[in-house]
Amino acid sequence: MKNIYETIIVFAVFTGVLLPIRLLFVTYVSDNWFGSFGVITAISVGLIILTKKEKLGAFGRMFDRQMNKFMTGKRGKFFFAEATIFLFILGGMIFAVEQGNSTYLDMKNQLLAEHPEFSDVDKILEKSKVLTIQDYLFGFVVMIASFFVAFPIFSAVFAVINDATGGWLLHFYTVAFVEYIELFGILVLYRLSFNKISKGITNNKKSVD
Repeated sequence: MKNIYETIIVFAVFTGVLLPIRLLFVTYVSDNWFGSFGVITAISVGLIILTKKEKLGAFGRMFDRQMNKFMTGKRGKFFFAEATIFLFILGGMIFAVEQGNSTYLDMKNQLLAEHPEFSDVDKILEKSKVLTIQDYLFGFVVMIASFFVAFPIFSAVFAVINDATGGWLLHFYTVAFVEYIELFGILVLYRLSFNKISKGITNNKKSVD
């Protein structure tokens, strides 16, 4: 039970500190989510350093315990694998939308001319209501395959969908991509720190023996 409470507290503090800072940065400094990357990373690194120097009191000890458990447990391995996969997916989607708005712009315009309903998100949602689970599964498989075998069309389609959503599709991909990079980087930094401390303890034991 104590472990659950500590996990909730650490998550709440991270969310309560980092998310408002990111929102304030985007609102008052720059509306580019990548621009806040350095700010959040600096704060996160500072938090890790203060934790290692035991400057954060009870919260620092909780944070350290939770991170150590995370690093040595199955959750840590699962997250690194998941983060790697999602970074490739999100990065690929961002690249695809950007290419659809530049390199394959002619194809995008042609697609809009032939299917003007694609520019209306309400019509897209209306059509999706008649789709079955099998249709969604088939569409998902086709989407993945088209990324590799028909990338120009894939890019044009998602660029159109992004425009239909007022840019929110690309916005979502970008936010998620930045978040995963930050989490991945923070955990890598902590793992390096954890391994360094572990090696130091091991060497001390050997010297004592």
